[in-house]
Amino acid sequence: LVIQQGGEVDQPAKILRVNEEPNVSEASLLLAIDDRLVYGLEFHPNYEQNGYLFVYSNGPRIEPKLRKNRISRFTITDGQCDAESELILIQWRSNGHDGGDLAFGLDGMLYTATGDGTSDSDEWTSAQDVTNLRGSVLRIDVDHPDKEQPYSVPPDNPFLNVPNARPELWAIGLRNPWRIAIDRASGQLWVGNNGQDLWETVHLVQPGENYGWSVYEGSHPFYPNRE
Repeated sequence: LVIQQGGEVDQPAKILRVNEEPNVSEASLLLAIDDRLVYGLEFHPNYEQNGYLFVYSNGPRIEPKLRKNRISRFTITDGQCDAESELILIQWRSNGHDGGDLAFGLDGMLYTATGDGTSDSDEWTSAQDVTNLRGSVLRIDVDHPDKEQPYSVPPDNPFLNVPNARPELWAIGLRNPWRIAIDRASGQLWVGNNGQDLWETVHLVQPGENYGWSVYEGSHPFYPNRE
């Protein structure tokens, strides 16, 4: 599957299906989403039984002040994905440094990488603020929704009992974690994080850790006054 980002008013974001062959010359459309950027996608571990596809997107593009990141679940039936099957799981304000990836861990939980939500230097000072979902890695249970939302918070999430913290948080202090990956042998969670000025970083993410942004950029002091 290939993401054609799109996102302009007259150019929807598209997820294309391409045969994995050296001489492939055509792609077929799986899903088109209007007025949103699509950053990442992930199949449910039991996709063959339920047909669930999870998509990370940002929009609306025509209203910058209203832009949000959104994690949605779509259903593929008989090889086709209808945009009307979208179920919005979770969303939060983000207008730059959107992050953009998601992956299922070996524990069956859905992990999501979120950016600080701004276009320069964490101007909302989000990444050190545990009361919001930005600048972090989230961990949610999409298979056991609670009564108020289409997911639940795993009882071993590290910020669950921190006063005023969002319980979905798994780790904080990231600028723009653009890609994440799960090691299928060990279950380790790796994040590739875009830097601001000097440092690009890769993190082996541990629960409850703080990776420093925007007090630090990697191991380099950035805004020490925010500590």
